[in-house]
Amino acid sequence: MQELHVRSGPPRRQLPDRLHAVGPGWHPLLLRLHERLLTLEPGYRIEDLKEKLGGVRIHVTAASAIALAEMRGVLTEAEKQSETICEFCGEPGRRRRRNDAPTGWIKTVCDDCYAKWSHHTILIINGKVRHRNQEGR
Repeated sequence: MQELHVRSGPPRRQLPDRLHAVGPGWHPLLLRLHERLLTLEPGYRIEDLKEKLGGVRIHVTAASAIALAEMRGVLTEAEKQSETICEFCGEPGRRRRRNDAPTGWIKTVCDDCYAKWSHHTILIINGKVRHRNQEGR
């Protein structure tokens, strides 16, 4: 017999509910952003949260157009800040490609995490840093 899971009430879709979409280095930034968004629009909803081109990208909806307009500036500021914070550890970082290649995935990383990321020994899964065993590779 299949077990059914019923969620009571509407699904929560605010920043704390979506932290798993990005690395832990950005979590403090996003939690501060959440507090700022709550002052502008307590009922805001996250439509999309992801890492793209080395920065966080956030799309929200709000009940009022005025609140949404105010939120855009706050969101843009946080997105720019994310490009200076290592997504893995939260230390100051910069946007780079693996092994400084001319093409490829871009991440914002500090020097320490950059070396590990370039050697494929760390990655982010479900909002957490995972260490990859390099034996047999």
